[in-house]
Amino acid sequence: MASSSSLSVTHAAAPRRGGGLAFLPGLVVAPVAVLLMAAAAFIGASPSGWGYAVGFALVSVGLLAPPGRRGLARAGLGLMVLVALGRLVFAGGTQVETLRLPDAGHRWVNRLVAERDGTLFAGHVLVRSGRLPRSDARDFIPALESAFDRMDAAEGELATPAIATYLGLQSPESFDTLVIPPKGDATPRTAVVFLHGFAGNFAVYCWEMARSVQAISALTVCPSVGPAGDWWSPRGERTLKATLEWLAGRGVRRVYLGGLSNGGVGASILAGRVSHPRLELRGLVLVSGADSRAPAPSVPTLMVQGRHDSMMPTRSMRAYAERLGRRATYVEVDSGHFAFLDRHEECERAISTWLVQRERE
Repeated sequence: MASSSSLSVTHAAAPRRGGGLAFLPGLVVAPVAVLLMAAAAFIGASPSGWGYAVGFALVSVGLLAPPGRRGLARAGLGLMVLVALGRLVFAGGTQVETLRLPDAGHRWVNRLVAERDGTLFAGHVLVRSGRLPRSDARDFIPALESAFDRMDAAEGELATPAIATYLGLQSPESFDTLVIPPKGDATPRTAVVFLHGFAGNFAVYCWEMARSVQAISALTVCPSVGPAGDWWSPRGERTLKATLEWLAGRGVRRVYLGGLSNGGVGASILAGRVSHPRLELRGLVLVSGADSRAPAPSVPTLMVQGRHDSMMPTRSMRAYAERLGRRATYVEVDSGHFAFLDRHEECERAISTWLVQRERE
């Protein structure tokens, strides 16, 4: 009898020990779940972002619930798995394609999270922490939200190179590249290579650039180098060379080299370093960035600059344009460093007009 009683006590105690083991991780997960839900509400998360946040919250509640009600945790995990599978299947975009070059493959990890969610969250953190100068950040968040609204309406769900970038997967031997073809031209002979700035390669900037490039029915190509956007480094140079080699293999014959912020700095430096024997460099498109000490390029150069830019000082950009003389076309808009977002119509018009004029020549 004593043995039977002892066995009963042991069996009764087992659920309590299991409950305690689940309760402890629940205490760790719960604050994270609260933060995710708050962040999703604050930034206006995408449907998939809300799906992940709600799923994580259900896991948290399930872990903290009594043992008989732990099904919530399984439901939460199931919801997150469904969201991930849905993005893997449907996040293909309409025109924008994210390729891994030089083999033209894909990284499925780039489909798991909507670019909108991570970018807006990081943007809010940068603005509220004072990491961005006030003159540059004044309209940054509303302009970024508007850009995502426009891109989401046109493209739907799509992949983003930012995920692989922050996982440390970008290298000259294997790097993600956004490729946006012109409408109605399956074999374009002209391409615009657009180098991203600091913080990495984002589809929203490449998509904005492609809207201007459509004016000359050219291919838009945006390769990835890493979070720093250090295109002037050896790996940046090798990445650009690999991009040009891939374009030449696709039958492209004319190239414009452009860049945003650090990408503009890189383009102004690499224009004199990197070339391809089968590609004609037609010009440079530098948006909110250039290296004023770089050798003067031998091709026509468009510079689009915010009048109040303190991150790439406007006076330096003006001086660079003056040094280029007649080869430079300088356009200044009433904005800060993020003119490409908050004055996107003016920037788009300036770029498309210049490209059309250049092609006519």
